Amino acid sequence: MLSATSGRKVSAFLWDADGTIVDSRNFAFDTTNEVLRRLGKRTFTSEEFRELFLADWRVHIRHMGINSEDEVRFLVDTWNTRLVTDRHKFKLYDGVLSILRYLHLRSYKMALVSSSSRSQLQLYFNMFALNEFFSTVIAKEDADAQKPSAKPITKAVEQLKVSPGNCVLIDDAEDGIQAAQKVGAVTIGVTWGFNSSQRITDAKPDFIAETPKELYRVITEKLSC
Repeated sequence: MLSATSGRKVSAFLWDADGTIVDSRNFAFDTTNEVLRRLGKRTFTSEEFRELFLADWRVHIRHMGINSEDEVRFLVDTWNTRLVTDRHKFKLYDGVLSILRYLHLRSYKMALVSSSSRSQLQLYFNMFALNEFFSTVIAKEDADAQKPSAKPITKAVEQLKVSPGNCVLIDDAEDGIQAAQKVGAVTIGVTWGFNSSQRITDAKPDFIAETPKELYRVITEKLSC
């Protein structure tokens, strides 16, 4: 693993939002199952949800059995309503804010690269005061393809004006890891989010962190940041 980062100077960090910084898994799980129940479709266990989750939400919801335009519209409307009524379900993962502050104080450039909407990301900014950490935000609307396409990563790197090889991606989903691997970025897979530990392992990131404390050690000791 260390050979993947040898000789590199890290200049920027690319963060996923949901499942990496913000614990939104219960919100997504509950909302999706509510919609499936109201549509008379099969619901999923938490474990099944983690195994089926994909960053590209249109592909993901098809796997969940939501196919027609009316069903998609119903999901989107329910989701947006619950963003207001159930915002109390969102929280930051313990220890992640300290890492953001650590990197910010050391003047590393940081981008948020997410498959969530700008409105959902703005909700996180308002709730958790995350704005100061990210000079670039790539949301669902900002790229014409989602992870595992490299397009969101490439757009973030271009806006940061850094080389992909000098970037570190931190993501809880195999789709994000695969997207960053396509452009040669260093990858850290975290296992506390939407994908299971096995899916993260199978994606073969350069490093794996099972807790924010382990993530901090990877950043400071393995990457010498």
